[in-house]
Amino acid sequence: SMKQLAPSLHMLEIFMPAVTDENFFVQKILPDVAKIPFYTGIELPVIFKKENQKLVRRIVEDRDYQLTIWASPNINEKGDNLSALDPEERRRAVAYVKELLAEAAESGAYHVGLPSGPDVSPEKREDAKKALFESFCEISQEASKYQNMHLTLEPLDRYVHKKQLMGPIHEVIDWFEGLKKECPNFYIHWDSAHEALAEIDLEESMKRALPYMAQFHICNCVTDPSNPCYGDWHMELGNAPEYKNWGYLDLQGAAKMLRTAAEAETPAGIRDVHVGVEVRTHMGDDLWKREGEIRSFLQAAFDEAGLIYNK
Repeated sequence: SMKQLAPSLHMLEIFMPAVTDENFFVQKILPDVAKIPFYTGIELPVIFKKENQKLVRRIVEDRDYQLTIWASPNINEKGDNLSALDPEERRRAVAYVKELLAEAAESGAYHVGLPSGPDVSPEKREDAKKALFESFCEISQEASKYQNMHLTLEPLDRYVHKKQLMGPIHEVIDWFEGLKKECPNFYIHWDSAHEALAEIDLEESMKRALPYMAQFHICNCVTDPSNPCYGDWHMELGNAPEYKNWGYLDLQGAAKMLRTAAEAETPAGIRDVHVGVEVRTHMGDDLWKREGEIRSFLQAAFDEAGLIYNK
């Protein structure tokens, strides 16, 4: 029996050029997104202005959205590191995340996405993972003060592009199993591009993450190191109906991921597993045209996988 997957719009990426203007992003773009029946979730950056938080919360409640707030960009931009080996540096990072959780709660966040911090030399990895574990436990306790707030860790690639501590999926899940026992409000956010770049079979990788996977991104990338476009650039899709370009992603591959996710049990404590297509736009792009493209692709992938969704 297949469960229903919940389609999500990663607004932070598909409307990237407009994100720097919070008022415009929330007041002009979000109300139009809310008119699209297909999406039952949205993914936003941290929203800071009170009137914008109120509007986000109202739309989230009206539409019964699952809202993901990505705190990772703020943490990375500030140069904070949750797996820092220096206790003072780590404490500073944790304190900042607690501030961001308070802001996210004002918008009605269901998930808050967190980074692991940068990779370190192999002999320091175990210590960095212990530091991250401590940080996450503190953050988990803080998040439990808010109603219906869950936390996600997104494993990124360790060796190719983002070079984060939490990379190779089997290693991440081995570590995460221990965290989950202490911090049940933590989940995995799985991303297909990071796994494709790590040269691991996508189905095998997702299956390893499934018991803890609250949401996932279908994301295209060039996996050939000799191609100058190699790396995790949140690459666009090909054109319908084949959807082929230099990237590895096609409709059949996307449908297979959807089926793999839909066949598994939903992890305890969350309503639905969310899926979004991650494509980044740039200044000069027609942003709504690009949103239409990823929506058509995801709907076609749902059709191919035999899954239902709101037309």
